[in-house]
Amino acid sequence: MSNAGDLTERKARLVAQADLQRMQALLAWHEVRAVVSPPRRPSTPGSRAFSIASKVLAIAIPIIGIGKMRRALRYVSLGMTAMRIFKSWRG
Repeated sequence: MSNAGDLTERKARLVAQADLQRMQALLAWHEVRAVVSPPRRPSTPGSRAFSIASKVLAIAIPIIGIGKMRRALRYVSLGMTAMRIFKSWRG
C-alpha cells in the first residue's frame, strides 16, 4: 500500500498533466483559428459583417458547443439557399 506522500505527489503530477493538456488544447485551438480565418482586409465592403459574424461565432461556439453550432449553421445555410432560390424564381 502506498503512503500519503506518494498519493499527494501522484495527485500533484496528475493536476500538472491536466493543466498542461488544457494549455496545449488552447494553443492548438488558437493555431487552428489562425489558419482557418482569412486575413483581415479593412478596405473590403463586407469586412465589418465578417468581423461581427466571427465575433458571434467565437462567443457562441464555447457556449452552445461545436455540434449544436454546426447543426444550426447547416440549417441557416439551407434556409439562405432556399431564400435565394425563391428570390430568383420570383424575380
